[in-house]
Amino acid sequence: MTDKDPIPDASRSLGIDLLRGACILYIVGYWHLIPYTTALPGYANWFTEGLKYVALSTFVFCSGYLLARARIQLDPSGLGSFYRRRLLRIYPLYLVALVAFGLYGIASWKQVQDGILLTSMFTPPAMPTLWFVTMIMVFYLAAPFLIRTADRALPTLLLGLLLTCALAAQHLWVRHIDMRILMYLPVFVLGILYRRQPSWRALAERHRWLLLALAALLLPTSQIGNESTLSGGLMIVPLLLTSATAAVIFADGLAARLHAGTVERLAYASFGLYLVHRLVFKASIALYFPAEGWNQVGYLLAAALPISLAIGYGMQRGYDRLASRWNPRHRGV
Repeated sequence: MTDKDPIPDASRSLGIDLLRGACILYIVGYWHLIPYTTALPGYANWFTEGLKYVALSTFVFCSGYLLARARIQLDPSGLGSFYRRRLLRIYPLYLVALVAFGLYGIASWKQVQDGILLTSMFTPPAMPTLWFVTMIMVFYLAAPFLIRTADRALPTLLLGLLLTCALAAQHLWVRHIDMRILMYLPVFVLGILYRRQPSWRALAERHRWLLLALAALLLPTSQIGNESTLSGGLMIVPLLLTSATAAVIFADGLAARLHAGTVERLAYASFGLYLVHRLVFKASIALYFPAEGWNQVGYLLAAALPISLAIGYGMQRGYDRLASRWNPRHRGV
């Protein structure tokens, strides 16, 4: 790789990189962008909301899948190394974005404080957008224990079920939580198991078209279920599980038809893009904004989105270079 290339990781597939980039682009370029305009008052419907769940669940699945590449020792040294690496990869840039969200008025300072402490999902309402990063970091806390048992599916499934039941009990009997953490936890567990269980991968690949058809049939549950109640959230979980699995199965074939360097760079920039896009959108609108709805969409797509992508890439690249000087073993997101 040249100096301008993202830091490579031979154990990752181009398909996973494609999914990371594509999922973030859908969330940023449609789900978050269109509400800033007047072009599509009905932008949120059963289909587009279903695709939102597909995108977010696929990203969660990929997070678990990538984490499960290596075995983790459940001793102070092993756990300390794992948590230190994950914290250094994500938390500093996330912290910068949190403060910027507070300064821009996108999140309240109470939400910023909860985000800093990683308690947002347990003290709703969680902040816009960055709730997802907070949730992923909470999953990282449980990841070593899930990965350690993942060579045997049953203990991991039981541990995942125990954690899910604990979240449900907290929501019902202690204090309401953000239901999304309970919805996406099973997807994270499945991503880990999918990586560590070759028989699961083989079974899913044999039935790939059935999984894809089932995911499509489950898309309307995005309107039947909801994120505010326990029963409503659980109703959407089958869509999350099937769609994320199907996406990973088909990703490598799709990625093979695309330019590898472009896919890798998009994936590399995806975290930074997710952190900064709302800030750039708001700044772009303050600077200039057309009156007509579709012109607003064109302006944001042609100007604000590419700027967000460039800033996200540059921010990630700059941070990785800085972190590598401090710690030569640091690798990019």
